[in-house]
Amino acid sequence: MRINPTTQTIGNFFNNTTEQFFVPAYQRRYAWGISQLDALFNDVNLLEDGDTHLLGTVVLLAETHSAGINRLELVDGQQRITTLCILLKVLQDNFKNTKNSDEIREIKKYLGCRSGDSNEQKIMLGDLDYSDFIKIMNGKADDLENKRLKQAFDSFNFKIKDDGFNINNFYRKLTDQVEIIRLDIGQAKDAYKLFETINNRGLKLSAADIVKNFLLGHASILNSDISDVLKDVKENWRQLIINLDELGYSDMDKFFRQYLMGKIKLKVPSSRLIEEFKNYYYLNIKESEKLSDYQARIELIGKKRNRHQENNGVDGDEDSGDEDMAKFNLDSYQQKKLGIVFFAKELQKCSAIYKNLVLGVNEDADISRKLKGLKSIEAIPSYTFLMNLVFSGVEKEEYLKILDLVECFILRRQVCEYRTGELDDIFPKLCRLSKKDLVENIKKELFDHLPDDKEFKKKFPSFSNKGSEERAKYILRKIEYKIGNNSKEIDIRGGREVHLEHIIPQTIVGKKAREYQGGDWVGYLGSNKDKVKELHKKYINRMGNLTILGESLNIKASNNPFRSKTEEYKKSVLLLNKDLVDNYKKFKFPQVDQRGTKLSEIAVKIWKF
Repeated sequence: MRINPTTQTIGNFFNNTTEQFFVPAYQRRYAWGISQLDALFNDVNLLEDGDTHLLGTVVLLAETHSAGINRLELVDGQQRITTLCILLKVLQDNFKNTKNSDEIREIKKYLGCRSGDSNEQKIMLGDLDYSDFIKIMNGKADDLENKRLKQAFDSFNFKIKDDGFNINNFYRKLTDQVEIIRLDIGQAKDAYKLFETINNRGLKLSAADIVKNFLLGHASILNSDISDVLKDVKENWRQLIINLDELGYSDMDKFFRQYLMGKIKLKVPSSRLIEEFKNYYYLNIKESEKLSDYQARIELIGKKRNRHQENNGVDGDEDSGDEDMAKFNLDSYQQKKLGIVFFAKELQKCSAIYKNLVLGVNEDADISRKLKGLKSIEAIPSYTFLMNLVFSGVEKEEYLKILDLVECFILRRQVCEYRTGELDDIFPKLCRLSKKDLVENIKKELFDHLPDDKEFKKKFPSFSNKGSEERAKYILRKIEYKIGNNSKEIDIRGGREVHLEHIIPQTIVGKKAREYQGGDWVGYLGSNKDKVKELHKKYINRMGNLTILGESLNIKASNNPFRSKTEEYKKSVLLLNKDLVDNYKKFKFPQVDQRGTKLSEIAVKIWKF
């Protein structure tokens, strides 16, 4: 692979009117945030005369050239080039106010491309962002689906409209003093390989990007031998992006990590994700044998496995985790390997399953209800096993029982403050279990890591829900359901959203605490103000101090004295609040303990393994 890099100013980069850059549908959506936008704007604005600013490299794939408009695939640099186009458009709009006709014409040339009678946009974004980007280019940026695109437009527009801003000076700096290193590649396999080389050498790059380029790079190598393989892999990747887009870009890395842990059935540290993904790929994808480093990688995995066996599986150094993974990779080596297209299809299907797990949705109402419960208690580590389970197939009744076990297991561990990191060891190993007697085998595997009834009841009253409001609301809803003997889980309707109510308010000092007449909670809770403040920090988020209310009732109760609060609790239809009215004439720290113990007796019956 021979490359001749070309350093161009932004003006020169956009100046070729026969070139069009396009972002393939399988690429991620536009994702720059305020920090990146501000950094770019400030880097340009603060340039001194004679200085230059290097914006990095852009990798372009141009396998063929034509007499008309040449379409170049943006393999690397789509975020920067898209941002530059938005910035140029904002500058063009603002030049109209100053009647700078030369600059307006020049930017129009930069943002377009033409050949004969054909006029098109300079950059074509993928399907998911195409319509929004065209709206910006057509001056209709008010209603965009991708809020990041709108944020970029609005942010630049706000800065440029600032009093005293020298738009002419900024524009010349941008077009004449900002430079890009342009790398034009003639073959897809070289472009994808170069992208990974550039971005995976000390610079921040997501695992999803590296996996994408590794997979597409391999597909492009195979494309001459296997018809349409690159097209098929790209299409599956496009669907994967659509599936995960709603979750946010960071969740893509989480998906790949949990997918891989489910496959090799072991914990994979984030720092080892790419390496272990490739190990799995080389062992299980049949076309990997055509990769130049195939034999060397297989031998390296084998050496690590042998070292593990020599140590009798005992952790001896910092690489022992690698050896354990190498051993399991080879021991679970698939006799019948997957083809690359089937593998891409599997990734796409698993991404759809993962999305539904994270969002807590399912076409079956009973399953959906339980998935929403797992979402509320932040049962994210369990998705490794559940994604693997759903993909391999599971009957509804068995799935419901497993979801109950997982909820009970995770919630008990959270209440008893067991280490969360251990879950990444526990759940991948569940993927090894045979489907025969699966529920009973899951019970056996989880039981050794489960807090018993005595520990759960002891910890429940003092457990703090700080930072986990949804979990607290879910626990209280389940308790309400239990004490009400409802045949279905409680669902408060009538347009009222359930709010978490702190009986002893979150704020007991300061201006807000004094808004309500008679609301001196510090004096009510004790005579020693310093001690009250310390105890308040410990007790405020305990289960005994929490209940649930409709929004309007919660607002009225707020920081009021306990007696006033009970007037609002009386209006609630929930039995939890009826109990507060009927059985508590006062509510101080001892009452938080008493109520917490009372709730723990109910909780241990709900979350029964």
